[in-house]
Amino acid sequence: MKRDKPDLSPTADQLAIALLSLLAVAPSACQQRAGLVRGTEPEAPVEDRGPMSVEVIELWKTSVHPDFGDVGGMAAWPDGTIWAGDGESAEVWELHADGTYRGQVTWSGSAAGRVKEIKEIAVASNSTFLILGRDQLDVGARDGSEVRHLDMPPLQTWSFAALGDGGFVVSGGAYPGDAHYGHSVHRFDHRGTLTESWHPGFEHEDWRVANYLTGSAVGLSESGDLIVSDLAPFRITKYEGIDPARRALIVEDEDVISSSELTRATAPNSPGTLYQFRWNRSRFVGETTDGNILNVALYYSDRRGRPYSLWTVASPDGAILASTRHDKAYHVWDRAPDGTYLASYDGYAMSLSVSLVPLGSLTAAP
Repeated sequence: MKRDKPDLSPTADQLAIALLSLLAVAPSACQQRAGLVRGTEPEAPVEDRGPMSVEVIELWKTSVHPDFGDVGGMAAWPDGTIWAGDGESAEVWELHADGTYRGQVTWSGSAAGRVKEIKEIAVASNSTFLILGRDQLDVGARDGSEVRHLDMPPLQTWSFAALGDGGFVVSGGAYPGDAHYGHSVHRFDHRGTLTESWHPGFEHEDWRVANYLTGSAVGLSESGDLIVSDLAPFRITKYEGIDPARRALIVEDEDVISSSELTRATAPNSPGTLYQFRWNRSRFVGETTDGNILNVALYYSDRRGRPYSLWTVASPDGAILASTRHDKAYHVWDRAPDGTYLASYDGYAMSLSVSLVPLGSLTAAP
């Protein structure tokens, strides 16, 4: 079901103000269109930890197209072109690097059997795209040729990374009776065959809890190593060469996300009812342009019904450089070639500038 979004077209007065601002800040960014909004104000943090803050600025946001439903994944090609997947219709739309609309993506091959629900999009270094659906996957070349539709084993998938050989890695929980149950990282080859699973999953006597809380964010480093993020406690692990035997713990910090918060996540609503599955979960992890590691998590608080986003930056040697909670629960999908980040929030696709700034230089939200 498509959701009507408000008309974001600026008025004449707003255009005049925006033009003056852009001339003072970024003369080349004067392009405006209906559905595309450019921002210059940083998102105010709710809470900071560490000597630095993580500053998040919305550079632009767009409703993509009048026929676009909700963002089911975003990925950037090396030339900056952006693919945005409609999680509702399973269509893929193409944007220029500045967020302006380019067209709808079409392809041949087995596209008739394309995924029915887009959960994530990834592009590999060999100009191959991968579109992950629920227990399904579409793989093909960027020009729309050689598209293959693959069925996957059932997994509760939370994150996804494309490999240069056409394979991919997903993070999530398997189901009881499956040989891969109890692991959270699963590697597939280019044929969509699950070849190996590793990294411990969440342990709980109720398989529903174990399945739901297993899995977090995965990403690839510039050198091709697999980065895995876990919460409670906050932990970042690197597998060199995507080899399960070459494990290196980068950071483990109880203060970022306390293990005690698992009590809230695993407590039933009331005796005999299902669990309250509102749990903090990493949704993005990856290297920044300066070699640090950025982790973005959804963070639920007992004090309000909607989540924050928790932005944590760690150095390669494991030092927490900053950990900042922001009011908007951004879903970060990919890092673009220019170092900005593709994200979505409240039905809009957007680009974010993320940087470390001295603690106290940002105004905390009330």
